[in-house]
Amino acid sequence: MKKVKEELKRMEELGVIAPIEEATEWCSGMVIVPKPNGKIRICVDLTRLNNDVCRERHILPAVDETLAKLSGATVFSKLDATAGFWQIPLHKDSVPLTTFITPYGRYCFHRLPFGISSAPEHFQKRLTQMLEGLEGTLCHADDILVFGATHKEHDARLLKVLNRLEQNGLTLNEKCEFAVPQVRFLGHIISAEGIRADPDKIKAIKQMPEPKSVADVKRFLGMVNYIGKFSPNIAELTGPIRDLLKAENDWTWGIQQQQAFEKVKQELSSPAVLAQYCPDRQTRVSADASFFGLGGVLSQLQPAGEWRPVAFISRSMTPTEKRYAQIEKEALAITWACERFQTYLLGLDFVVRTDHKPLVSLLGSRLLDDLPPRILRFRLRLLRFSFKIMHVAGKNLITADTLSRAPLEENPSEADLKREEEVKVCVDHVIQQLPATPTKLAQIKKAQEDDEVCRQLSSLVRTGWEEKKTAPPHLALFWQYRHDLLIAEGLLMKGNRLVIPGSLQKDVLERVHQGHQGITKCLARAQMSVWWPGITRQIKDKVSQCETCVKNSYSHPEPLLTTLLPSRPWQRVAADLFHWNKGNYILLIDYYSRYIEVASLTVTTTK
Repeated sequence: MKKVKEELKRMEELGVIAPIEEATEWCSGMVIVPKPNGKIRICVDLTRLNNDVCRERHILPAVDETLAKLSGATVFSKLDATAGFWQIPLHKDSVPLTTFITPYGRYCFHRLPFGISSAPEHFQKRLTQMLEGLEGTLCHADDILVFGATHKEHDARLLKVLNRLEQNGLTLNEKCEFAVPQVRFLGHIISAEGIRADPDKIKAIKQMPEPKSVADVKRFLGMVNYIGKFSPNIAELTGPIRDLLKAENDWTWGIQQQQAFEKVKQELSSPAVLAQYCPDRQTRVSADASFFGLGGVLSQLQPAGEWRPVAFISRSMTPTEKRYAQIEKEALAITWACERFQTYLLGLDFVVRTDHKPLVSLLGSRLLDDLPPRILRFRLRLLRFSFKIMHVAGKNLITADTLSRAPLEENPSEADLKREEEVKVCVDHVIQQLPATPTKLAQIKKAQEDDEVCRQLSSLVRTGWEEKKTAPPHLALFWQYRHDLLIAEGLLMKGNRLVIPGSLQKDVLERVHQGHQGITKCLARAQMSVWWPGITRQIKDKVSQCETCVKNSYSHPEPLLTTLLPSRPWQRVAADLFHWNKGNYILLIDYYSRYIEVASLTVTTTK
């Protein structure tokens, strides 16, 4: 909590947040994210607020129109103002809406917070307004491109841009590129020689390894049929490869198949198949993960009504990522794909397609403080995007699935390794917060490894669950919790809680009830660190059957209830029967005046 207090103080000194005392209609939760350097980042769960945010619609210029302005340019500078939201002041009427609660009271943002769905569009609009009237300048999302026909012209324009940014109090980060002969911008390589498509858009296709089995061929041809329908040559080119699927032919990947394979890849990355990106068109991202790779496709709806791919990506997982639970791999694929396509996606509404249905809520509507640690980290990285996640059948994700099963064999980029480290720090932080010593954690880990149920659960977490009806009876109790199960540092966990094997459950129950706490406090203890199916019921039984607790427990008498005074006589009366001196009577009292009437009763039944 000391780090939280220090970070809140730092943000307050920067003028980003301020304490708030008056009542507010909105109050969001706080999420703490540890950084690799030991510091923390304070995030606010603005999911519900975003549902009511009125989005600003800032129309981006067409790509062709933008690129046409670069004619004759030979020198370029690319300025990056990413994460500059704190440099944008909030309107006073919006400040109370951003209220969030902390252990040290409520705070509200006075600067544009990270996580507001309209933030990227507003930031783009402000950048455009800042740079209005400056020659040789283009702005898209959070990138600013300055260009000139000569070094002298470029430097003069760059100086004007930097002065304008300084006047508006906007700072840049270390990702800027100055006076370079070529840059990546809007999915293209811009240089003195002209404009060409970014080869990274098609690298995942062009460097795809050849199939190694009939199953690989089927997957590849499925992808070809899906995205190659815009090419009239695909059917002819795939002939030698299709021959491998005939029952009478043995598996032989020869020269004919290899030549056909290379021609098909070339065709799939040609203008006949790939569409030009346009920010005005409906956009979607399809992402998928295999056991060892990630794949993604950016597509747009064309005027003719068909969806066509704009870019393909794939990569192999790192050794650490391969040990993720399958649902975490799927979430990683979506996060990685959105970040790789961020040039196209920031400031746009788009659809994310996944064949893993639980991710619709995990990356959509579920509250941040109810997410497993890795999923939480992925969700936080996606907050700057404005997307709707949609579940589709696996057969409709053919391209992404095929790319994930034939990923590029490249070393992870520096950005990928940095993100992996951030996720690891987040998971390590959860382990460190558990109220258990390293010795006790080692004991639980050993017990999980020796427990047959935990071993099978760990295997299912890594490979994915089948249908419920195929699950063994002893694992059926875990079915409804399958999407919350994960493995962190070799420990099987449900969210932030350790899964306790049967051999240790009795001992853990005793520890939870140590000090003979009541049911509420015992449940609170368990919810901080341990879990198994039925733990809530067992804790209640343990406390209610504890001889010491029963012996020392006492019932609190119900307090007398006060009666509100009526506004006039006979507005409210009360009646009751009573027995006195061998007679039965009825008593009537007026609550306002306290006037009493008593009458004798000869019969006290309804007959």
